[in-house]
Amino acid sequence: MIKLFALDMDGTLLDSKSRLREETIDALKDLQASGVRVLLCSGRVFSSVYHYAREIDDKPCLIANNGAVMGLSYKKLFYQEAISYEDLEKLYEISLAYNLDFHFYDLDTYYSNKFDKDRVRHLLVDPDDRDHYTVKFSISDNPIKELKDRKHTAYKFQINNLDINPLGKEKLKNLLAKEFSDKLSFTSSFDRVLEIMAGGVSKAKTLEGLVDKMGLDRNNLAAIGDGLNDLEMLKISKLSFAMANGKDEVKEIADYIVSNNDSGGILEACKLIKEYNHV
Repeated sequence: MIKLFALDMDGTLLDSKSRLREETIDALKDLQASGVRVLLCSGRVFSSVYHYAREIDDKPCLIANNGAVMGLSYKKLFYQEAISYEDLEKLYEISLAYNLDFHFYDLDTYYSNKFDKDRVRHLLVDPDDRDHYTVKFSISDNPIKELKDRKHTAYKFQINNLDINPLGKEKLKNLLAKEFSDKLSFTSSFDRVLEIMAGGVSKAKTLEGLVDKMGLDRNNLAAIGDGLNDLEMLKISKLSFAMANGKDEVKEIADYIVSNNDSGGILEACKLIKEYNHV
């Protein structure tokens, strides 16, 4: 029986305008009422995931930053694995040396050396309201110093626009692998970005830890996603769903392919889980 349903957010739970539709909320609440716990499992910063999770459950559990953070709230974190200051500073230096577009996160703040409205559009509370975001911002000439001054740690470092940077994603990955070996882990939710976390961090690993903590096993787990950072999460699940708008690699390993994120894919997955559970 499925007892836990893990959902990616961007390209999966949220539509193409980064909205959580009412019919999606209703379907997930109905699934929870049948005995299946809903868990958002995203590459986003904790505060942004928490914002949406609260619309589904008053007391949500969630996984953020591609598995680097898991908890019920800021004060009730079960797991957190930050990038070391030493590695963070090296990433920052490499980004400056190669003119890479970058940002990084603690639990609720977006740090960078520049503010790009298009880059953070998906972090708006409402796509029609250009003034309110699900994160705070710290934009400065030395964002590492800003983080350290607050005595905070970073959970994800993201490099953007690799489709237009001369270095490119593959050369960058090779450079970082040589520099850091296994001290960092890498994934991508979109082709043009590289997401970097502490070594060994992934959605799947943290999700497995939660499953064990709940006294469940993989036979009780379902998962849905669209990106390469969802692959392992789907592989460890008894029931796996890929969005029609997802990467081919994700669709190839999924048990089911549901409609895209603008056409009710989550509703279809909820229905299939209930059918599997004979509800």
